[in-house]
Amino acid sequence: MSPQVESISCGDSARGVKMQWLFLMTLRKVGLAILITAFVTRLTQAAEIDPAALTTEMKDRFERRIDGGQYMRSSCSPTAVDGWSGVELLRCTYRELNAEATVTLALPSAEQLARWTVSACRDAGATDMSACARHIEKRIWSASNAQFPVRGYVIEPHSVLGGASNEAYCFLFRDGVTVRTAAVTSRAPQGGKCAPQSAENDPITRAFTYARIASTTRAELALAPGAPSEADLAGKAFPDAVRKEFVAAWASDRNRLISGAAIADKAKGEFN
Repeated sequence: MSPQVESISCGDSARGVKMQWLFLMTLRKVGLAILITAFVTRLTQAAEIDPAALTTEMKDRFERRIDGGQYMRSSCSPTAVDGWSGVELLRCTYRELNAEATVTLALPSAEQLARWTVSACRDAGATDMSACARHIEKRIWSASNAQFPVRGYVIEPHSVLGGASNEAYCFLFRDGVTVRTAAVTSRAPQGGKCAPQSAENDPITRAFTYARIASTTRAELALAPGAPSEADLAGKAFPDAVRKEFVAAWASDRNRLISGAAIADKAKGEFN
């Protein structure tokens, strides 16, 4: 090799080493910047998802909702129902859409609703806990105004079945689920009143799709950690399973009916 060629080769080699060094230093700087950004992001997220602070915030939000009114909470007195030991129940007679109905309700407090909501967002693996919590708050309120009908009639406009009619319609409930008996299915009031009242104790012939307080389906409930399988919730087994879940949740931070709904909504992209 000639001295000239050798000199050129060495120069190229030196420049290559320098370029490699600069490239490595750039990578280090970029990597450090990424690490710093990730660290700051984690700190920010940790501050945003402080469970105690979020629970307090959601308690305040649910309190304002409840203070605004729950339409079935009228002319109420304490009552008891078999299978609902430990849960505070109220027997209420109310008017809605110019009709009258009687129903037994479980009315969770704002604090219970807040704890269930935060636990549900954790179960769903939400990265934005605040967005998740507000989504679940809206879902609960839209579904039920946080009113859980243990047994009796819920008055809703006929339009929930389709169409635009705002006429009152009586939906028979058992353990948070709309049901049918041999004598009664959802129908218009009889003489301005949801009747017969005896139907709330009759054997169920069909249980429908949604469970209060978050309009949770069988498939959604089955997603919650430790919940029964969808097959075990099929048919008329659903109301009894919902009752067990709600009774268990009453003194707990977790309500799997809400957790399952949150997991389903996270998968659908309703929140991050």
